[in-house]
Amino acid sequence: MLKKIAVLIVLLTGGVTVQAQLSDLHYLPPLRQGQNNGAIQQQSIYLSTPQSTAFTVNVYRGTTTTPITSFTISNTAPAIYTLANGNNNITLVDDSNTGVILTNSGLRFESSGGENFYVNYRGRSNSQAASLTSKGRIALGRSFKWGGVPNLGTHVSKSNTLGIMATEDNTTITLSGYDSDCEFRVGSNRAGITDDSYTIVLDENESFVFETYIGDTETPAHERGWIGASIVSDKDIAISNGSLNYGRQAGSTNRDAGIDQPVPENSLGKEYVFVRGNGNSNGWTEFPLIIATENNTDIFVNGSTTPIATLNDGEFFEIPSSNYSSNSVGANMYVETSKDVYAYQCMAGSTQAYTQGLNFVAPVNCLLPDIMDNIPNITDAAGVTINGGVTIIAATTTPDANIVVTDGSGTVSLPASSSVAGTSDWKTFYLPSLTGNVSVQSTGPIAVGFFGFNGARGVAGYYSGFDTVPDIDLQISGNSCLPGAVLEIASGETFDGYQWYGDGTLIPGATSSSYTAGVAGDYFLRVTRGPCSYDSNSIAVYYCDPDIILDKTVDQNNVPDRTNVVFTITVENFWDDPVTNLVLNDVLPTGLDFVSASVTLGSFSYPNWTVGTLNPGQLETLTLTANARMTNIYASSQTYTNTVTNSQDQTDLNITTDNPSVDVTVNRIQPTTMITNRRITYRINR
Repeated sequence: MLKKIAVLIVLLTGGVTVQAQLSDLHYLPPLRQGQNNGAIQQQSIYLSTPQSTAFTVNVYRGTTTTPITSFTISNTAPAIYTLANGNNNITLVDDSNTGVILTNSGLRFESSGGENFYVNYRGRSNSQAASLTSKGRIALGRSFKWGGVPNLGTHVSKSNTLGIMATEDNTTITLSGYDSDCEFRVGSNRAGITDDSYTIVLDENESFVFETYIGDTETPAHERGWIGASIVSDKDIAISNGSLNYGRQAGSTNRDAGIDQPVPENSLGKEYVFVRGNGNSNGWTEFPLIIATENNTDIFVNGSTTPIATLNDGEFFEIPSSNYSSNSVGANMYVETSKDVYAYQCMAGSTQAYTQGLNFVAPVNCLLPDIMDNIPNITDAAGVTINGGVTIIAATTTPDANIVVTDGSGTVSLPASSSVAGTSDWKTFYLPSLTGNVSVQSTGPIAVGFFGFNGARGVAGYYSGFDTVPDIDLQISGNSCLPGAVLEIASGETFDGYQWYGDGTLIPGATSSSYTAGVAGDYFLRVTRGPCSYDSNSIAVYYCDPDIILDKTVDQNNVPDRTNVVFTITVENFWDDPVTNLVLNDVLPTGLDFVSASVTLGSFSYPNWTVGTLNPGQLETLTLTANARMTNIYASSQTYTNTVTNSQDQTDLNITTDNPSVDVTVNRIQPTTMITNRRITYRINR
């Protein structure tokens, strides 16, 4: 059955990625590069449309209500808006405009009559390059994750950036969930913001730019501690994120630029196909990265029923490049998750580690159009002539003969398709060296990617829509908590079939349009219409009475004497209200000696973890290291039980079974050398 369709971006040399989204309104929040012109110097914005009738696009800067310029575009007449170089304080800001509220930065584009068009930003600087395409209205939302890949290595131009733009007055925005050691720039002070969360209030079309600067030292928090941070607002905002520049080799100055514009959490999905770039097989530059938006998110690769990883909210996982179908450009990888995730992809244009790039990948989508017409002048990239090509993902039910590709030279011969391991629904094509305007026409749904390169410069992207998927929002009727909470589609829209899932697992027999939940957790609904299926947003349901969940694991259950073991203790609130003054107590038994501990919230002073307030659905972690030793000198082994308990203002009814204890067996180390005592008699001559 055709469930969904994958979207694809292939990156070639220089690290430029593009994602195209048709809309009548687009936002481009400003961003920050680690060093002026270090990532981006020359900059242009490309406006294009599939519509044959010309129309006007107005461009606005910051909070101004008067267009700073206008363009007339059509399918045969795209337009290019050229910007000032480097830190122009429109698309890229300087020191004085970082970490402060901005009224004259960021851009928005709006058609005069509601016509749909694409907005693609491209920038380059010597061997670095990046591209970001607005996702239009679908990019607007109230809950996001800061995305990208770990920024390793050393170089003075390396930094990570997040740009935010508000769409209404008095919009309160909070950034949280990052490593507590992360520091954010304010003006010339690279560590001007050190709070564990930060809140700003923006008016309509105002913007704000965060930067974590790496510089010439490798700082773990700035390398990866910002990935998965939450950006939550009370009114719609647009964000852009990534790194300018970033590197993939620890201890190396290798670098390139990688930015993109994601969509909010309610527009994500659970099924993805990634297509490999041209990097080598060392794993540095060719891998997908998954960011969870909910606890207990399983990741499955290439149809496997065993998860390759399980993530909690805000955690991320790099899927090793060895899971691609081969080490060649155009190889693919199929990824499914139990809950909605952000999917980013690191890829390279060549085998060199400094040609990596970043793209935000859209989830599968069964309602894609059967025509893409067209990609204009595929050999042009901001005034540089490039070699261009396309990739196509098509339904396996569509005969190859029904997919027709044309470029400036006419009809192009279609190569043999590649199958996708783990799904029988999709096939892929790779067509290099195209010219002129490129179009693809099919009798079934397609996703079309394009790419181009010239030396260290390149562009790449896909033409596919986020807004073609049905908006299936769930609501809770009846009681707002358990028991008595009923889940249903808010709009009342009907579909051909329904299947409910709890915590990513199919619920047998739950095939009606509504579902009465029995246990706390995260639920979503999969609906079908014709040959396609679609997933709703996930909705959390909690108990009306306090229920605090404790879970403890250990990295080794059976160890030699005097070995360190690491306990992981998680606490989660399944109550519909916040738990207050929460304290976890973990007194180690004799034979387990405390070594160290770290927590994701609150403070730890052995044996107490003072958590404080835990909101509904919030999960926090204590990592505790202990040294295991024998206390009985005659025993060959000893088993110790480590148990954690909780106390708080409320009475924990333990509706959900806890797992507060874990056993560790310590084994005596047998001597490898035997020493024998001998009695020696001496004869003394007198």
